[in-house]
Amino acid sequence: MAYFRVNKVKLNSNGLEEETFISRLRELIPSDYSISKEKFGEVNIYKTNFQIGKLLEHTLGFIYIQSKSSMLSAISLSPSQNEKILDLCSAPGSKSTLLADLLNNEGFILSNEISLDRTKALMFNIDRLGILNITISNYDGIRLSSLFHNYFDKVLVDPPCTALGDTRFTPQKQIQRNLSRIENLTQIQYQLLVSAAKMVRTGGEIVYSTCTTTLEENEYLIQKFLNKYPFEIVHPEISGLNFENIIGKKIFEDLYHSIRIDPTDDDEGFFIVKLRKVDDFVEDFKSDLVSTQKQSNEILSYNSSKIFDILNQISENYGIDFNLWQNFLYVLRNGDIYFTSKNDFDYSRLKFLRTGIKLATLDKKSGWRLTSNAVQILGKNIQSNIVELESKEQLKTYFMGQKTSINYPDCDFVTVKYGDYYLGSGKVRNSVLLSYFPRSRRTIEIDFSVIK
Repeated sequence: MAYFRVNKVKLNSNGLEEETFISRLRELIPSDYSISKEKFGEVNIYKTNFQIGKLLEHTLGFIYIQSKSSMLSAISLSPSQNEKILDLCSAPGSKSTLLADLLNNEGFILSNEISLDRTKALMFNIDRLGILNITISNYDGIRLSSLFHNYFDKVLVDPPCTALGDTRFTPQKQIQRNLSRIENLTQIQYQLLVSAAKMVRTGGEIVYSTCTTTLEENEYLIQKFLNKYPFEIVHPEISGLNFENIIGKKIFEDLYHSIRIDPTDDDEGFFIVKLRKVDDFVEDFKSDLVSTQKQSNEILSYNSSKIFDILNQISENYGIDFNLWQNFLYVLRNGDIYFTSKNDFDYSRLKFLRTGIKLATLDKKSGWRLTSNAVQILGKNIQSNIVELESKEQLKTYFMGQKTSINYPDCDFVTVKYGDYYLGSGKVRNSVLLSYFPRSRRTIEIDFSVIK
């Protein structure tokens, strides 16, 4: 059994309704498998006994496999498009990308991750799902507060933990090793929560969550935090979710409004609590200062002289209305152009790894070509040079990056479709379609037998 959600970002770019899409999935999978639905807040959470990760729709980013408990953590934050959101410990991006979806791919999310290696998984998921409103940073979350004070409207803190919420596939030695680290982990968890407390504005909110079951990392830690800092526990108010944290109430009355989810055979255990900052506080920031790093990436608007002609060329090559570009901000980097949702974040505060996704790359012979990730997002805005694949065989060769025989005139800038789905970019030479589908996603196993 697996839980999954539907990525509305991709549905919108392909002009699909969620109900229609789920009906299509039910037709694809064999009759002895099922898909059921639960609704929590604005999010439909689906459950299936089919290997949903083998579908083309998963590779194209329409589907994200995630535990129900993990989704509830992000849903509890209830973000709004006019808010600045921080996900303090974000890789691999499950909660960040759900927050982005709840914001309709607009507004601003800073997804911070201390491990540079783990940011690769974060970037991969952002690219696959076509997320434009996430900026990625690589800082120690405990020290990040030296760059932001009373700045973010909402912060998600999902820190490293003993991960005892799901021990089905964890060796007993690993469980014992995690428990032996609990004292060190609770110190890190507390420091990360205090850092978030400094960065969230007065009146703003924090969701603290862990995928573990110990009192030390959950209720006791929150009680300790509330004894020192001006925060209150607030009810998450998620429609469809009924909960009573009786364990928490025995420790501290207001912990009755926190969420404790016990592990089950098909979902992991979780602890979730929502906190509101009721007053500002001042602490010594000298001990946790982050060394200042000059931002090397200039944020550009569509009418900047540095990119105006580039956007014009892309519009001409793909038949895109130039007015569309007003909705984004841009970064030029080494012959590539990235685009992100329009926002009012102060980018000068920190050095970021990346914002948004890559829009186009420069081919020195032919000009600026849209990336496949961008094609999958811009989708219905593209009006010219569209190649429609007619068979599963053509789909497979394109997806695998191989040459595909096609009846289409030579063109350097084509958009490739299969049915309703925008797959990516390519070019045609001598009746052969050359694929620019991302190499990183060609290795994902797809069950082509169920594709219609």
